[in-house]
Amino acid sequence: MKIELRKGRSLFWWSAILAIFGTTSVSAQSPIFPIAQQINCDRPQGDAQVRTCIRLNYEASDKRLNEVYKQLISQLSVEERALISEAQLGWIQLRDKTCEFEVYKSRGGTGYRGFLNECLDRMTKQRTAEIEKYLKQR
Repeated sequence: MKIELRKGRSLFWWSAILAIFGTTSVSAQSPIFPIAQQINCDRPQGDAQVRTCIRLNYEASDKRLNEVYKQLISQLSVEERALISEAQLGWIQLRDKTCEFEVYKSRGGTGYRGFLNECLDRMTKQRTAEIEKYLKQR
């Protein structure tokens, strides 16, 4: 996975945005600083890039889950939609609490967020596979 600036966005505009908001606050919040830096998630360099890649993987998995979920609910009756909606909310709570428990011993450590995102990514991919299976049965 390679992260790059959006096409059509020049370094000048990003510099202008940084100047407006102040480099200290933006750099403290931005996991990918400097902005022009490219991250190759196949070969991340250093802990910060590893954590960024783990987060990006989870975000991509979550986006995919939402896409598949929307496909499924578009094919369901009102009653089925209510059931899967309730089940999905319950699953989100289960996923979040399970992952919190799984990484509990690493809380307060520098790797905590990465371990948490790895768990969330794994469980989200599993849920996506389940929902894709429901889609195939329709």
